[in-house]
Amino acid sequence: MNSPIKASKTGMMSFRTKLLAAMMLVVSALTSLGLYLSQRTVAAGAERDSQQNFQAELSWLHKIQELRHAALAERCRALVAKPRIHAALEDNALDLLYPSAKDELRDLMEGDEPSPEQEAGTLNAKFYRFLDGTGAVLSPPNPKDVGNLSAGAEGQLAFKKLPGMQQIGYLSESGDVASETVDEVMVVPIFSTETGDVISALVVGFQPFEPAGQRVGAEIKSGIWLNGRLHLPALSKSAQAYLGGEITNVV
Repeated sequence: MNSPIKASKTGMMSFRTKLLAAMMLVVSALTSLGLYLSQRTVAAGAERDSQQNFQAELSWLHKIQELRHAALAERCRALVAKPRIHAALEDNALDLLYPSAKDELRDLMEGDEPSPEQEAGTLNAKFYRFLDGTGAVLSPPNPKDVGNLSAGAEGQLAFKKLPGMQQIGYLSESGDVASETVDEVMVVPIFSTETGDVISALVVGFQPFEPAGQRVGAEIKSGIWLNGRLHLPALSKSAQAYLGGEITNVV
């Protein structure tokens, strides 16, 4: 028969064991919760840093593009203001337009290739064309002098009505997916010095801006979504096709 004292000690030991086990469970639970919250904090911080870096890179890309467009627009406006070009247009001496423009736009077509740091402000043109008063393309006598284009690509440059302000767009030079190239196109209206009406337009094609190599550590890859296809030279054709399919599903 157990004495009351021995039974009391046994009960006390059992209570302490249970209390210790409960405390261990609480500590374990708090430790697990702390680790979970810590991991969530680290993950949230990493995601926040990633978003901030992305926004910074995106802001930089937009700024570079704005500077580039502004520089190219200013250069094109200076070119269309040349007296020889205006004289050919306003005197309807269209046979003299491209020969006159060849000299005036020579530096635009044949200038030295800019360094990556200068590319935002200066860039050589791949081609240029003039539009007549109806918005149709004035065919050059020697396409080699103004940049070769297929008949289909040249036809895409036409307007139903001459634009009254500068416009920027993109031109697909080939319908073949494997060999298709895309050019950035700037259209600058030409106004009559006598009436102020739009009498023509200069259409200039450039290679699209590529951020690769512009800034160390930049991870943004810039592409163009045109005619239902993605054009992103930094990726392989198969990767472009896959990503283009994903974009199609979203848009």
